[in-house]
Amino acid sequence: MGTLSYRIVVTDCRTQLSPGKADDPAHPLQKGFSMTAIQHVFKRGSVYWWRRRLPIGTGRCDWVRLELSLNTKERDLAKRIASEVTLASDRLLPALKAKMISTEDARRILIEVARSHSDYLDSIAPGRDARKARRSETASAWAIRLYAAQGDNAAVGPIEERELRAAGLDDDLVGDVRTSLEFYRTSGFGRPGRKKLESILKQHGIPLADVHFRQAEAIYMRGMAAALLNTERRWSGVREDDLALVQAALATPVLPEPRAAQQTAGRTLPSSPTSAQRPFDAIPSVLGSGHAIAQTGTIERNPSSFDEDEELDFDEDDENDAREVEVTPGLVEIVTQAAAEKIKTEDWSSGMDKQHIGIAKLFVRFVGHDQPGRMRQADIARFKTLLFKLPKNHGKSPRDHTASIDELVARAQALPPEKVGLSPATLGRYMTQMSNIVNICKHAGYPFGNYEGVAGLRPKKKGDARDERARFSTDEVTTLFGLPVWNGSAGEGKWLDIGEAVFHDAKYWLPLMAIYNGARREENCGLLLSEIDDDGELPCFRMEYNWVRKLKNVQSKRCIPIHPELVRLGFLEYVAALRNSGHQLLFPELRAANAVTPMGDVFDDSWQKMRAAALPNAKEEGKVFHSLRHWCNNEMKQEGVLPEIRKDILGHANADMNEGRYTDPARLQVMAQALSVLPLPTAGLSPHPIRLIEQVVNHEARPSRPRKRDN
Repeated sequence: MGTLSYRIVVTDCRTQLSPGKADDPAHPLQKGFSMTAIQHVFKRGSVYWWRRRLPIGTGRCDWVRLELSLNTKERDLAKRIASEVTLASDRLLPALKAKMISTEDARRILIEVARSHSDYLDSIAPGRDARKARRSETASAWAIRLYAAQGDNAAVGPIEERELRAAGLDDDLVGDVRTSLEFYRTSGFGRPGRKKLESILKQHGIPLADVHFRQAEAIYMRGMAAALLNTERRWSGVREDDLALVQAALATPVLPEPRAAQQTAGRTLPSSPTSAQRPFDAIPSVLGSGHAIAQTGTIERNPSSFDEDEELDFDEDDENDAREVEVTPGLVEIVTQAAAEKIKTEDWSSGMDKQHIGIAKLFVRFVGHDQPGRMRQADIARFKTLLFKLPKNHGKSPRDHTASIDELVARAQALPPEKVGLSPATLGRYMTQMSNIVNICKHAGYPFGNYEGVAGLRPKKKGDARDERARFSTDEVTTLFGLPVWNGSAGEGKWLDIGEAVFHDAKYWLPLMAIYNGARREENCGLLLSEIDDDGELPCFRMEYNWVRKLKNVQSKRCIPIHPELVRLGFLEYVAALRNSGHQLLFPELRAANAVTPMGDVFDDSWQKMRAAALPNAKEEGKVFHSLRHWCNNEMKQEGVLPEIRKDILGHANADMNEGRYTDPARLQVMAQALSVLPLPTAGLSPHPIRLIEQVVNHEARPSRPRKRDN
């Protein structure tokens, strides 16, 4: 077939064609076509085409029509090409007729593999170093997961690395995953043999088609990964299945003597209890964080413990019942799926998905299992009590995601009291998100065992709401801009020491932008040069979704005029200098080595030093970088700027029907007039010739942070 290219058209004939009419010359698709004697070939105009109906199942209407242009007007060439295409389609028929492995069969296979591999891991656990084994199993699990999903071309790219870090893996573990994945790819280790897969398919009555072998292999490897990831089962010392077994046994009353006892060899053997009497029915068995499996059935008894002539009075369906399983998705899995959907539909803003998934993971670690049906209101109340005992900064270190709850509490006990326990605002957010998680499970069909709400668990707000966020005064802002950063420093590395050099970078511009456009930190940090409109009558910032950062909500997408004070200090010249240097970002030096690190977090290190140097008491007073945004809003309010105009500038929603739905956002001229009433705490600053820092001039990537290692 050479290097010819083909245009392919696939039609679902169940909805667009009816069998028996596709080859009818009077059919609309045939009008104007000259049929030839070549099988499956017809002419459309002067070009030959190949068309055939191919089955996609066993039903009468389970077929599709496949068309492709042979890209030739020569009959002989079309005949040769068509024969090869027809042969290729014949090879496709077995795969097209084969059904996908059903969801139920896939679940059963996954469960069997996870159980079998969990038993194997349990058998080799004694005597191993717990810490090393936990890390080794975690790395192997993620490597097998990626191998199962991506095949021989599997790799840890930026997307995969982001998922690994979101799951709590540190730099060393991510490197171990890469090494393990390369080993699996090159050695084939971890892939089940064809005989094993054939046995599994036969056991479940699945045809031995190639497509089924490929699916079964992926499911098998997913089961292995699930067992490996369940490190808590082997190394935490807490076995939920053991606890459930004991609890069920203790709660079971003594069974009464059966009315009809069977006499065998002079001994009395009680008949089997019915399903209502069995003390161990529906005892849960936790396999991993992905799924929770509950098995129902009888208590297995060793036949060798009875004489050959003893008769066991088991129910007829006991053997089948013992194999029945019910698969319940885990809490983290339910929340992860719902979070992805809410981000896609824009019901949640960027970051809310990670917050909810993180809380779900912490809650699962706290209660010791991931089955929503076994979770109670009391668990949420106890979880709140735990939050008072954790370090304030828990979750920021990758080790926090692998450490046990007891280890986190022990670390908190060694800290000063002011560094332990969540703030009332953060605690309230945790409780709200726990309520969201409960509702997600409810609407997914997996409700909590009982739930009474979190209203009584939230801290009660005290005082006026306007006092919740501290604001800088104009005098404090003026003091801030008295630092050498804006008036002359000793050099790039000594920007808080008095000198004569003024460098135009994020440290210089971001505080200025915060007070004169009122935007959020991440909105300003993540601006692209293409989002600076400086060629019109009113230059402006365009706050839009881009490849660096998202926006908090729909209302955050807006235009804000560039304040004349920024223009006076040389902001537009700074933008031009970056464009001439070939940059895309407004602040390229904030792009971290790790692509998932927010640019605002990178800038925060510099901000902390500036705030401490200019206003030593600001931290204790709760005045943060966001307080500059509050200063902008408050000063406009004090000058009589209407609330709806301030909301349009700040990116807030107008709840009022008249001001929101039935009006457009304020025009740039209106916003510019509103911003013009702001005080000018920078009036004493002098403009300086634009001077970029060396990292930006040389297009140098930001170095990664030194890796923190355990003592």
